[in-house]
Amino acid sequence: MIGKHDWKAILAAALLSVVLSAGSAGQAFRITPVRPMAELRAEARKATPPVEPGPFATARLVELTRADSSIHLDIRYATSQNFLGEAVYEQARAFLVVPSAEALIRVSGKLHRKGYGLLVYDAYRPWYVTKIFWEAVPADKREFVADPAQGSNHNRGCAVDLTLYERKTGAAVAMPSGYDEMTPRAYSDYAGASTEEKEHRAILREAMESEGFVPMANEWWHYDYKDCRKYAILNVPFERFRDPLQADGGVTMPKVLKHVAPEYSKEAREKHIEGTLILSLVVDADGVPGDIRVRRGLGCGLDEEAIQAVKQWRFEPGKKDGKPVAVSVQIELHFHSM
Repeated sequence: MIGKHDWKAILAAALLSVVLSAGSAGQAFRITPVRPMAELRAEARKATPPVEPGPFATARLVELTRADSSIHLDIRYATSQNFLGEAVYEQARAFLVVPSAEALIRVSGKLHRKGYGLLVYDAYRPWYVTKIFWEAVPADKREFVADPAQGSNHNRGCAVDLTLYERKTGAAVAMPSGYDEMTPRAYSDYAGASTEEKEHRAILREAMESEGFVPMANEWWHYDYKDCRKYAILNVPFERFRDPLQADGGVTMPKVLKHVAPEYSKEAREKHIEGTLILSLVVDADGVPGDIRVRRGLGCGLDEEAIQAVKQWRFEPGKKDGKPVAVSVQIELHFHSM
């Protein structure tokens, strides 16, 4: 069981709408933007995506963690841990168009049988962010970013940046380079990596290619789904996708009425696993939690124990205009061996 002191820490942290960076350890690769970021951001928000001849297929975007709770997120662009050194997304979320999302879920299932899961760095990307990237990097680094005049397959909702994590530990595996590292180490055929790094890269590539994803030559983490050109360039920011509601000025935050402490699994105890686990969930209008997803896992049975415990929690529901409504929240659970 979690100790009394630790449980107090959990309650203090519960329901904070904060997303922490998860996944690979170490410092993010950094460049110095060629112009001030505030200036680039303002210009990009006002700019218009290129006009392309249609017709295009209807792009229905699916939120990946709602489609497959085993998919973990490390959305670096929602934090300062990215090559620009500051956030360019308002929210840490990942979306793909339906065919791409369905294919990725099949990839996820195949990797489970090998002991791995998918850790997503980025998926659908609004066009204005692509423009920020292009204008921010020096000319000699533009091979690593998309030209906004052509758009990116990320803008079409059918490209994904990702790596593997070990399902037993929840830790990201070793790869030849860090995410968004703008060096030859990032190339898909880089030969100077360790045997372990090459093996992980090959496992990811085999699984992705088996479901119609195509690797990018200069970024081992980037995969395009087939038929990307069927979809138009989109420029819809994440904050426009607001189902269910997020607690903000017009929506009150749910309050914990009943809580149950998760068990400390035998495997985690034996391995002295400690750390912070993050769950996302929806508290419905009756105060009952549902759609519980692991945003940042610890593995060793702790993820499952946390989900089972939080299912028993009860809340005073959030309200909008005085009426109970479903609200999306996040909970941090702090595990410490005693």
